[in-house]
Amino acid sequence: MKITSRYIYMIKIAAIVVLSLTAVWLFMHALYFSSLLVLIVILALSFSLYHDRRKLISRMERMISGIRNADYSFHYPQNSSEQELNRLSKEMDEALQLFRDRAQHAYMEEAETEAWQKLISVLTHEIMNSIAPIISLSETLGKEEEMTFQSEEECLNMRRAMQTIHRRSAGLLTFVENYRKLTRIPQPVMQPIRAADLLRSLQLLVAADQIRFTYTCYPEQLLFRADRNMVDQMLINLLKNAAEATEDLPDPVIQIDARQVGSEVQITVSDNGTGISPEAIDKVFIPFYSTKTKGSGIGLSLCRQMMIHHKGRITVSSDDKGSRFTLFFPM
Repeated sequence: MKITSRYIYMIKIAAIVVLSLTAVWLFMHALYFSSLLVLIVILALSFSLYHDRRKLISRMERMISGIRNADYSFHYPQNSSEQELNRLSKEMDEALQLFRDRAQHAYMEEAETEAWQKLISVLTHEIMNSIAPIISLSETLGKEEEMTFQSEEECLNMRRAMQTIHRRSAGLLTFVENYRKLTRIPQPVMQPIRAADLLRSLQLLVAADQIRFTYTCYPEQLLFRADRNMVDQMLINLLKNAAEATEDLPDPVIQIDARQVGSEVQITVSDNGTGISPEAIDKVFIPFYSTKTKGSGIGLSLCRQMMIHHKGRITVSSDDKGSRFTLFFPM
């Protein structure tokens, strides 16, 4: 039976106390050589205690140094002869791994957001400066009543050209405005939201679009903090996507499940549609990527940006039984 390091530490402390009293008693009885030997043993035990504690402190210092220098590859060595230190090392490794995962996730989201914002800023500046005067000029020429042309056909062709310029320019302007939506998301105004009330009002809101869904909440009085307008916008977008995915089914099913799991509130929108292809599922949150011919490709991107503003996240899973989008709100 092995003695754990905790008990070894206590035994050493007790031995030092006993030996110290013994050394004092020997010295008082003029047994100087024996008291010296006892003192040497005390020093050896003290050094052993110092070595054990120093080893643990050294591990902590290496961990702190690694985190300070953004090196998350450090692992605690495990020594099977020291059961308690081995257990602590294992727990520290698990905590470090969790920290690595969260740090990497946060870094990737921050880098992705920064890259998109830079791209959007450049595109917006350049395209807006070009498109605005084109639209103004085409409208002016298209409405000009007295234009001199050699023939009626030339006049008609010019008007058609101006209409085409205006139509394409307006379409490009709409494209740029969609880009600008991604960079103009305000900071959320946090407020307590009762999930059941939110979903009940949402049923009435989307009924005009012929969207029907059922919902469940656990617990029934589930509360979480978020921006109500943003949550409405995200859920409406997910519900519209679910409705489009199930519009050709004889028995469409759209379900919202809201529940508290640990320190998070999870709101899942699921449907029984055909699902998302494996090739597309990794791209659905990329701005302007859409599997629909008439889709703008910014709905899910907006949802993701809004969740980042809430310090939460959005995930997707899909198979031949349907798709599931989950919003994770921190409590």
